[in-house]
Amino acid sequence: MELIARINIENELYGFTERSVAVQPPPEYLTVLKAIQSRLPEPVRRLAEESIIGIFAVHDLGSSGYAEAVKDERGEEKYVFIVLDEGVLLSKKANEWATWKENSIFAPAAGENFLLSLRIESDDTDTVENAIRFILLHEMGHALGLASRVHPSWDDARPAEPVRLPFPRLSWTMNKEGKIVSYFDDQFPERTFLKYYSFAKAPLAGEQMLNVYNHLRGHTNFPSLQAAVSQWEDFAESFATYVHVVLDKRPWQATIASKGNTITIIDSCWQESRCMTKKTFMEKWFVDPREYR
Repeated sequence: MELIARINIENELYGFTERSVAVQPPPEYLTVLKAIQSRLPEPVRRLAEESIIGIFAVHDLGSSGYAEAVKDERGEEKYVFIVLDEGVLLSKKANEWATWKENSIFAPAAGENFLLSLRIESDDTDTVENAIRFILLHEMGHALGLASRVHPSWDDARPAEPVRLPFPRLSWTMNKEGKIVSYFDDQFPERTFLKYYSFAKAPLAGEQMLNVYNHLRGHTNFPSLQAAVSQWEDFAESFATYVHVVLDKRPWQATIASKGNTITIIDSCWQESRCMTKKTFMEKWFVDPREYR
């Protein structure tokens, strides 16, 4: 299967040891997808139905999810398919999965002083299905960002300068060397070392997590750490957390504790001044996502 071969080649290139195999999509995927569709505003739902051409399940993906563009007969990236790791998403409830993923960017150490947890559901909605829901929202964000042309293709070897595009210009620019960087890199130096699903091989140490979150909260307009990875992750996470927190009124809260005591709590930024430019963008985008095409 060409899809599996491509995933495994990319895993090898990026240093992941996992090798994927195709599996039958579990019924939970369809249940969650229908629930998400029922909550999306009509213009966004129509765009999703037109641009997302398939959702596939694999085992040992190397991450929770994956989205890839498909070109039409004119060579334009018009469609997207989504791949989800059924082993990861069927084994963890929402808060456990979110905490597991968030900790994957910090290498653990003996005698670690800090404990990071991420809460994306209340106790009564903390289910496996809602873990699937959040990662599917994130991957849909990748698909819809590409379909609505608010950012360049992630396959473009020479991406356009961010200031020329409506969403990236809010956080990203191009430096003198032609590299895409955030406006906040001087105040958030750890940003360039964020690498999810690295675990023991992560460039960042656990003792850095407090500084990392303080810099995220104090100096940026990123709604999550994953949003700070790239302009593409930025839109996907902005879409996912906006739907999750603003439209569906669900929690998003990171907590750092030490020796049983809470040190700091980082809440969603969607009601804070630091994310107001992105909130204004998302409010407009959800009314008419095709405006940018």
